[in-house]
Amino acid sequence: MKFILAFSICSAITGFCNNTATVPTEYNSWTECVNGGAKIITTFTERYETKMNEEKLYVSYFCNEIKKETTW
Repeated sequence: MKFILAFSICSAITGFCNNTATVPTEYNSWTECVNGGAKIITTFTERYETKMNEEKLYVSYFCNEIKKETTW
């Protein structure tokens, strides 16, 4: 079973979230995907600390199972 990570950058001020983006990596487990999301949050908040504070931004993410289509 493989998983894909999707995330959005959201504003706590407006309640608006940008379009959902996906990470081009397929994760081999749910835990691996969740850890990938945590790393994205950490990297983003460190890189854009000033913008995060000024605009009250946060990152929302989720993992989805990749459904493989069966070919006959």
